[in-house]
Amino acid sequence: MAFIKAYHAFRFREFLNLLTNNKYIIIFNKRERSGVFFTTSLLVVQWAILSIAIWRILSFFHIEISFYAIAQQYIVMLGVALFILLKIAFQRLVSYVLDMDNFSRSYLFVRLSYSNYAALILVLLLFVNSYAAAHNIYLFAFSLMVFLYIQVLGLISFVKLYKSELRAYWYYFILYLCAFEITPYIFINSIISNQYR
Repeated sequence: MAFIKAYHAFRFREFLNLLTNNKYIIIFNKRERSGVFFTTSLLVVQWAILSIAIWRILSFFHIEISFYAIAQQYIVMLGVALFILLKIAFQRLVSYVLDMDNFSRSYLFVRLSYSNYAALILVLLLFVNSYAAAHNIYLFAFSLMVFLYIQVLGLISFVKLYKSELRAYWYYFILYLCAFEITPYIFINSIISNQYR
């Protein structure tokens, strides 16, 4: 994080104000290709944080995931990485096929920005949960709710900023949401529920 802040001071400062205004989205969405390193770096941070959070959830509920002799935390890290990368790849592929590439780029930028921001907040909440109130499931649940709340804010922000473009793509946008923002989590929940029923 210190490295990202040092090399992208202005961008990082605007990023921290993401929840209070849309200046970051407005300024950097058009220049996203020049800021790929910044977004990718935060995405790596998000991957690490989500891996830790999921690993802690599994540990709390004494859920064991085994694959040969690989440690559970490495399985979680690999699973989260694959989930994030495949989700982004399929989003880009579908947007290209449906000829909504520019619209999709804006959507993906907003969603990644808010997801990365939510991950940074989750770091603080996990830290508090680990050291101030160890093994407090209520605080941990609150942390996850805050994470999801920021994700929803990102979706609302996108709708407000791009409502004129949405008129042309509203049907595809609804299918897009169902396919990439709802279905993957239902699928994962179904797998876990069936495995530990």
